[in-house]
Amino acid sequence: MIKFLNVCFIFVIATILHWLAIEFLCQYGIIPGVMFAFTLVMASKLSEFGGYLFGFFSGLFLDFFGNTLFGASSLAFTCVLFIFYIIDDKIDFRDSTPQMVITTFLNMLLLVFYGLIGRVFTGEFVWQGFINFLLGSALTGLLLPLIYFVINKYLSWGPLKDTNEAKRFF
Repeated sequence: MIKFLNVCFIFVIATILHWLAIEFLCQYGIIPGVMFAFTLVMASKLSEFGGYLFGFFSGLFLDFFGNTLFGASSLAFTCVLFIFYIIDDKIDFRDSTPQMVITTFLNMLLLVFYGLIGRVFTGEFVWQGFINFLLGSALTGLLLPLIYFVINKYLSWGPLKDTNEAKRFF
């Protein structure tokens, strides 16, 4: 039960930080994928099933409160997590350099998926611009090691340290 509550608490923190990032950076045309970064970190901590669930519900949250095609974020997060789980076995995701590189490229792929999903369901490729594609993806990649470090510290703190013994839980 405490593992589930930890995941729920991390989800709430992710939504708050995502909202703050959009509130302050959206005016410059940059939308950092804070929720996506949290999803990748949790995918590295959870089992594949738990990671897909976290990604799907994170995307569903963005779909529910966003003004885009409903279901696009859920589908895109789930598809990118599929690719992440293929890469995760081959690369050590605990080091900060692979975290930044993988996250930057996966965020770029996520933005392309958004466009393709829009093309399939509405007939038009939805492009969010090169500023967001390059700077937003790079900013997401730079944020991920910090998020990974904080979540690791949280999961290894006091009574929660038993949940971090295995690489994945839930």
